[in-house]
Amino acid sequence: MNKKIILSSFASLLFLSQAANAEFKFGSITATPGIMYSTNYVGEFTGTLTNRSKPTYGIDLNLSHDSGVYLYSAYKELKNFPDSSSVSTYGTFDFELCNVLGFAKTVNAVNLDASYENCHVDAKTEENTGTWYLRANYDVSKQLNLGAAYAKNSTDGAKSGTTTYLQDAYKFYGSYNTNLAKATLTYGESDNFTSYYSLGLNKDLLGVNFDLAYWNVDAKKWLNDASPKFYERELLVLSVKKTF
Repeated sequence: MNKKIILSSFASLLFLSQAANAEFKFGSITATPGIMYSTNYVGEFTGTLTNRSKPTYGIDLNLSHDSGVYLYSAYKELKNFPDSSSVSTYGTFDFELCNVLGFAKTVNAVNLDASYENCHVDAKTEENTGTWYLRANYDVSKQLNLGAAYAKNSTDGAKSGTTTYLQDAYKFYGSYNTNLAKATLTYGESDNFTSYYSLGLNKDLLGVNFDLAYWNVDAKKWLNDASPKFYERELLVLSVKKTF
């Protein structure tokens, strides 16, 4: 199993604090550090849920320039290891370090984002993974936002033996901001891997962002092309993030 694909980033969600958010300005650069916590690791574009549900936590830092260029880094302690039979081959995947270089701009209420992400995963092969991302969302109204996103593996979906690597992945999502919380709906698919949908509620409270989401994931070829595993997984994930 190519476990490394499961570990994609941008799912940074974090730990409790009641301190008010603050901006750290250095000329035209804004620095936003954060801390994160989640009850389980979920891949943003694969919807992958790790085999064993254990908390994930870490720190992140976003550096954004007034031009729209940004650099995002996140370090996570995963503590989500594969089946015991796979540990000797793949390692325990105790942590990941991801760095993202991107450009974001808003044009006529359309928010555009293009980026490249490189992740180093605590695996025995110690290989880095790379992914290109394109995102766009539109503010239909003050309450309603609709968007779509696309991910492309930098190795163009290459294969190693019978193992299928993540190729093209995409998702469509929408959010509606009520007076109590923001409701979210997401549907996504990744070639030869998974399809999924999630329903969530998102709320900022005392300077902390809380996200509670129900995930329903169908794995298409979890193991490899020769002996694929098909299963459906459901999970309720609570994520908390605090930025400073």
